[in-house]
Amino acid sequence: MKTLLVFLLIISYQSQAQSEYTASIQKDSLKPIQSELTTNYYGRYGNAVQTQYVYDGLDVRHAKDLGKYITASGDLAAIRAFNTYMNGRHAGGWLIAAGTASAITGLIMMASNGPGSDGKFITQQPITCPTGYVCGGTAFGGKTVSGGVVGYQSVEDTPRKNSFYAGGSLMMLGALVIGAGWLMQLPGKHVRRAVQHYNKSLQQRGVSWQMTPYSTISHSGFGLVGRF
Repeated sequence: MKTLLVFLLIISYQSQAQSEYTASIQKDSLKPIQSELTTNYYGRYGNAVQTQYVYDGLDVRHAKDLGKYITASGDLAAIRAFNTYMNGRHAGGWLIAAGTASAITGLIMMASNGPGSDGKFITQQPITCPTGYVCGGTAFGGKTVSGGVVGYQSVEDTPRKNSFYAGGSLMMLGALVIGAGWLMQLPGKHVRRAVQHYNKSLQQRGVSWQMTPYSTISHSGFGLVGRF
């Protein structure tokens, strides 16, 4: 109970701090959000072009950091579009967490139910002496009474095999869920639309505009950039 109370106090404090920080940004002091294309190089894996947002001459490290400016603008369309992105980002975070847990569980299942050194799922099954018989075997000086173990035979360990492949499927599912969550966290059309509405709301302040290229993971085109 104490832990829950401390957690709620921390959340309340963070929310209040964020609200005060957002409120400290005056609408009249807002500046246009610019965007430019940047290329990330990954060596032999190639490169990728992405949109880098810029505010007041400084790169915005994360798209979510644009929220304080968009909120301060008071433009409902911009805020709505940005909130849609943030909701998707939060959902993506939960998917990544769930996918990671699934992948780890699958990995543990595979590690604890793996095949033998020969790549086969083999176990030793005991051979018992039928009831009412005395059988030849290794126990009791070569004689085994009814119900006793005469010897062992190698058979396929079906439960272990099924658990191994189930773990592999669970790990692959976890990887797919992680990928889906990662894609949901990328700034795409919702951030672009939010920035467009935000910049449009600043036009009434007499800001001059020009076209500039933009790009996302699946779209490219031109966006508005304001100049004072």
